Amino acid sequence: MKSLLSKFTTQDFWRMGLIQQNPISIIEHGLKAFDIQWFNFTEKDFEADPFIFMIGEKRFIAYEIFDYSHGNGKIECVDLEGKRYPFFNDINTITGHKSYPFIFEEAGDIYCIVETSDLNEITLYQFNGSKFVKHKTLLNDGKYIDSNIKKINHVFYLFTSTSDAPFKQLLFYSDTLLGEYQLHPLSPIANDIRNGRNGGPIIEDNGQYYRVGQNCQQTYGGSLQIMKITAISPTEYQELHFKDLMPVEPFSDGIHTLSYWGDTTVIDSKNILVKYSNIYRKIKYLFMVKLGIEKPFFDK
Repeated sequence: MKSLLSKFTTQDFWRMGLIQQNPISIIEHGLKAFDIQWFNFTEKDFEADPFIFMIGEKRFIAYEIFDYSHGNGKIECVDLEGKRYPFFNDINTITGHKSYPFIFEEAGDIYCIVETSDLNEITLYQFNGSKFVKHKTLLNDGKYIDSNIKKINHVFYLFTSTSDAPFKQLLFYSDTLLGEYQLHPLSPIANDIRNGRNGGPIIEDNGQYYRVGQNCQQTYGGSLQIMKITAISPTEYQELHFKDLMPVEPFSDGIHTLSYWGDTTVIDSKNILVKYSNIYRKIKYLFMVKLGIEKPFFDK
């Protein structure tokens, strides 16, 4: 009974921070060594899963916005001053939970994969100058979550897991971004609650690659475990534990996403709050999701 009460009264409160430094320096020295610009764009429960990207000379952050009173999470996009942009409005109109907006550049174009596990697919979206539009469905046979693509030696590698087995890291590959993705012969490449679920894009540093994993051993998104990729090809894969990245005050209860663009890095971190009003909010949320009810986060 005590455990059930705790489940309904506690909640994670996520916020995002920006660090003017490359991710490897942050991982090697720890968050305490750097100034973090913490954002509070809204009063919602989650501002999480941040992915920073640039269009021209302007920097943006795409992230999951979630609140128990609104139903499913959606994707929000702002500049560093907090001005909102409608890049994901069309995607958000699709009923269902949206999160983890992994964004990358390839051949001069900007692409995004949004977590849409309830649609049973991985969809690639392309930025057309005003919004992200559906370009191609890459996989359509699983409830995929936290998916990344990284081009290494002219091969595109797709790292992902599923909501049914979130800590079993699957690996696919293709000769082209839009090609047919094949399951890697060594997949799954991890099956570990400490690092099997992605916590950001693959980090590239001087020809070396690192996979960011969520460490959920103590709590959901408690810290990040960085895995150094020591071998990768269509026939081989090896990785070794490199470093742990721990959260810091004022959000010291967890960190589960790190992304970067050039020498600018963004993270999310959480505090675990206890609110008895959450009993009503969480029960209402469960009914909203079951009935497919979603409230807009902002006025049109």
